[in-house]
Amino acid sequence: MINSYLKLQYTLLTRHIKATGLPIPVAVLVFIGLCFLTCYALVQYPVFGSYALLLGNFQLLFLLTEKNRNDFLKNTFNKKDFYTIRLVENSLVILPSFIILLVQRQWMQAMALPPLSLVFVFITLRTFGRSIPTPFTRKPFEFILGFRRSYPILLVLYLLAAIGFYVANPNLVLFCVACMTLTSVFYYQLPEPEFYLWNHRNRPAAFLFRKFRRGVGQCLVYTLPLLVIYSVIFPEILFHAILLLTGIFFLVPFVITLKYVAYPREINFPEGFALALCFSFYPLILALFPFYYSKALKNLKSYL
Repeated sequence: MINSYLKLQYTLLTRHIKATGLPIPVAVLVFIGLCFLTCYALVQYPVFGSYALLLGNFQLLFLLTEKNRNDFLKNTFNKKDFYTIRLVENSLVILPSFIILLVQRQWMQAMALPPLSLVFVFITLRTFGRSIPTPFTRKPFEFILGFRRSYPILLVLYLLAAIGFYVANPNLVLFCVACMTLTSVFYYQLPEPEFYLWNHRNRPAAFLFRKFRRGVGQCLVYTLPLLVIYSVIFPEILFHAILLLTGIFFLVPFVITLKYVAYPREINFPEGFALALCFSFYPLILALFPFYYSKALKNLKSYL
């Protein structure tokens, strides 16, 4: 039974990869390239890179604790098989990061991953539903669902930021703000049903501008309190906070634009590659944004 379930998950994964337009061998090469890129980032930024890797694994493990998913597994398998499946899943999730941290001799961070994955085997959380209030209005939906998926990592980031203020480490605070921004960016991976767009009377340009305004505003709900405190405690290096705030005003609209370039499918490899290019050299957003904005407008004309 367990082998059949794991084979099914492998089949679903390969189908999802093929849906992005990538052949499986190319996807494997891309994954290996990302691992090498992560190793390089850890060499350049050993402290914050290892923090980011741990936080990423924390978020992935948290997503696997979703209640409906785990209730299905409990109803399908006996107790022993259920915990075996959860342990195998969590182990596979942390394995790449564990190997990377060992290669980079980040011993303490690497040794933190196995206990973390073991703890999450016994945790089941309801990540969706009305039981978790959000600081956002009903529309648009991205930040409501995203907040309920990511609130543990947001709490961890706020805790790290508080530590950064306490020990007078401005880089740690900016790292937390950057991670919150990236977390917000991933909220736009999920496209809404088409009839959501049919309910809008705006033309494509007005629709996108409205999404830009709300997306940036909701991202600032996460980040602006930390940036304000940062400007008070570290006024001599305020330029770094202003630079990061400017990045938010460009990055969130760019990701929203990519979402509606890809719509009605999810953001896949072509759009993800453009986003990766901008992460490698951020000013590229200024060059790529007009191109993708025009493509998004053209695509939205079919729905608005």
